Amino acid sequence: TDLVARELAKRLTEAFGQACTVENKAGAGGNIGTAALARAVPDGYTLGVMTVSAISIAPHVTPNLPFNPDKDFTPITNIVNTPGAVLAGIKTPFQSISDLIRAAKERPGKITYASVGNGSLPHLVGERFCKTFGIELVHVPYKGAAPAMQDLLAGVVDLSFESALTNTVSNAAAGKLRVLATTGSQRAPVLANVPTLNEIHPGFVAQGWFGLLGPAGLPDSVVTKVHGVAVNMLKEAPLLERFEKLGIEADPRTPQSFRSHLTEQSLIWANVAKSLKL
Repeated sequence: TDLVARELAKRLTEAFGQACTVENKAGAGGNIGTAALARAVPDGYTLGVMTVSAISIAPHVTPNLPFNPDKDFTPITNIVNTPGAVLAGIKTPFQSISDLIRAAKERPGKITYASVGNGSLPHLVGERFCKTFGIELVHVPYKGAAPAMQDLLAGVVDLSFESALTNTVSNAAAGKLRVLATTGSQRAPVLANVPTLNEIHPGFVAQGWFGLLGPAGLPDSVVTKVHGVAVNMLKEAPLLERFEKLGIEADPRTPQSFRSHLTEQSLIWANVAKSLKL
């Protein structure tokens, strides 16, 4: 979210001639930042780069949310889609998904995995992984991606289920972690040698998305202006090349298409949450 938001902030600053700053509000799988956007005045001065975890998943797994995804936001456009990954700390013995499953069956409830928070996409992917392969892992929720990754690299936790490859690629290249599998429908070009969970268990696909929204009641004129800046950004070849190297796929949409996408995503993750009894 930070990477995408900063790229967008640069273009908004240039387009409107005044500073657009990024304020990271980590915690609760993105719910804290999402709630802040829901409370914002719909004057165009507060926008949000929101995630599948907070908008499409949280309503189905978290009671008493301080926001309603169907009523409290104005969809502007999706920005990118991201396959995730199953990561293992370098201190663990796991070289493959098979190694992990074998060890988990030998030591049920002893292997830990980090996520960015309860009810987040990585949390649901982790629980779905356990159910699919008949194993028991211990979930360790963190207040955001940065502390979760820090503890994985330090060996505090054994595994991590990531919803994007942004930090994965650089840390894997530096030999600081192992990528056991990715979670897209096909292999990520930037990690072409890494199998997908879809190859190991057909049908296991879980991708994240990072979209641009405003508070409810955002004027159409503001939506149109901001949408134009975001879509033009996603036509820039140098940025698209950079995104590709990080395993990110640009996915510009009209506001109407993005609203439909949000409805579809909500149904998908509602079914997953229900099947897992979360």
